[in-house]
Amino acid sequence: MASEWNMPRRGEACVGCRRGFEVGEAIQALLYATEAGYERRDYCAECRPPETPPPLGVWRTRRPEPAVSKVQRFDREAVYSFFERLEGAREPDQVQFRFVLALLLWRKKVLKLERTTQADGHEVWEFVATRSGTAYQVERPELDEAQLERLSTQLERLLAGQAGEVEVVVPEAGKEAEDVP
Repeated sequence: MASEWNMPRRGEACVGCRRGFEVGEAIQALLYATEAGYERRDYCAECRPPETPPPLGVWRTRRPEPAVSKVQRFDREAVYSFFERLEGAREPDQVQFRFVLALLLWRKKVLKLERTTQADGHEVWEFVATRSGTAYQVERPELDEAQLERLSTQLERLLAGQAGEVEVVVPEAGKEAEDVP
């Protein structure tokens, strides 16, 4: 028998009749000790488990709802496109959001940090796109906790496909930020 305790997972079907369990269906679970370790056998209400060998434990449960994955797919192309559209932005919200996007793209290896420099009294981070080799200069804004929280919320909305709820206005190509309504 195995020396480590590993609770086996619930089965997807009854061991007796092989019928798959429905969501919310009552299940009788039995735990057995075998040479290979612990083994769980699940039975529907219509099937009776064998009396031998005796199980270590018996309990009733229900088939739960399938777990919803919380992992959001990261769309590199969409975030990169949004980052590029913020090129030349002057509004503080846009500068801040572009910096956060650059950090995210750096973490996802879409951008590579080449160096940091000083320009007009601001720290500027110079990135290069790993695929195209395009160079970008991104101003590093001063961010307090409230601004970081707001930007984080905007980024979550963007990644969740709720870009319409993001408050940052992206200027159209060739237009100044002041011209955009």
